[in-house]
Amino acid sequence: MAKNFLVSEENEITCEDFLAVSRRVRYNTSVAKCYEEFAKEGAIPYAVSAGEIKYGKEPNFEKRAKAVRECGTKWDFDFYPEHGVKHLIRMNRCKDRFCLNCQSLESDQRFAQYSGVLDTFARENDLYHIVFTVPNVLDENVADTVTLLLDRFSYLIRFFDGRKKIRGVDFGKYGYIGAVRSLEITVSESNGSYHPHLHTVFILKKGLDMSQVYWNRFSPDYRNKQAPPRLYSEFEVLLQRMWCLLLLRLEVTKYNIEHIAELCDYPDGFSVHSDLAGGDYHEIFKYAIKPFFEKQTALELNQFRVLYRALFDRRAYETYGCLKKWDFNEIDTDLGLSSPDAAFDLWIASMQQAEMPKRVQEVLQKIILGLNEGVDCKYISKATYVRHFRALSEEDKIAALKALTAAE
Repeated sequence: MAKNFLVSEENEITCEDFLAVSRRVRYNTSVAKCYEEFAKEGAIPYAVSAGEIKYGKEPNFEKRAKAVRECGTKWDFDFYPEHGVKHLIRMNRCKDRFCLNCQSLESDQRFAQYSGVLDTFARENDLYHIVFTVPNVLDENVADTVTLLLDRFSYLIRFFDGRKKIRGVDFGKYGYIGAVRSLEITVSESNGSYHPHLHTVFILKKGLDMSQVYWNRFSPDYRNKQAPPRLYSEFEVLLQRMWCLLLLRLEVTKYNIEHIAELCDYPDGFSVHSDLAGGDYHEIFKYAIKPFFEKQTALELNQFRVLYRALFDRRAYETYGCLKKWDFNEIDTDLGLSSPDAAFDLWIASMQQAEMPKRVQEVLQKIILGLNEGVDCKYISKATYVRHFRALSEEDKIAALKALTAAE
């Protein structure tokens, strides 16, 4: 049992895994070129506050460019020749927020670390994935719009936690106890405008009436003309109108919510939609510029400049209420490689009873070439091992641990 478990393919870093890294880092060439251009300029706009652009010199752009270019190219392993196993110790990572490789890995790790936290609250509450949007903006307005989004969302939370009141509107009935929000920016393929928006999870009372019975201008789905129009719940309509009033800095009162068409050009407010999360939190853990890479689009210099300014010194995630004790920005960037795990540590100890490893460094492309040529060696990491081990039945876990202990 133990031997079969140890050599199982589920424990391996496969050729496809290495190829995935190779595909992700190819975008880093364009990112590195942008940093090199920043280095030539010497000073770039790095923050926007109330329409005022602040300039600052960052001497590390050349260093960033080099780190981004080299990300994921070198891998350190402990090599056990007699076992034919190479245990991943580390790979070089730039940890840059514009690096698809690092952000993809961090997104997966963030999901692994914090989805369980959300699941814990789902036992007694309903969790809703709520997306808050704003009309698209042009280059010069992106940073200001992001500032406004983050500020107004924090203000919106005050209505739910009771710090702010609206006469005639009962927020207590929703049973709000906490929330988390993340920022995402997409770009229109038709006109190049930017679409900053927030993915959030709200923890609310179980069994709320969220019947979707209201039609408004957001109902037609222009992306899928075959689908029936989406209807909205009373809760969603309330959020659509409140969100619009907040962003336009209009007073949020019951009258203004009900008569918003008299106050602005947005008779139904701004688009907000809410759905039960049902344990699917992947959208909240995506990173801010992932859509660029999903469409296999390299960043152009102007787009990079806009996004750099908009994201500079921003917290990608913010938690509220019962989630405040967790900082979703903090993750195990080593993907658990240095954390203790009894099963994995027993496996390593069992191999070291027979031989001590040799530390080796390999280049990504040579690893892929060797695996394609059928090299007789298995690559493993703590992350793949632990993921597989935790998916085993309790009976198989006990059997594997007994066998490992006996081998030691």
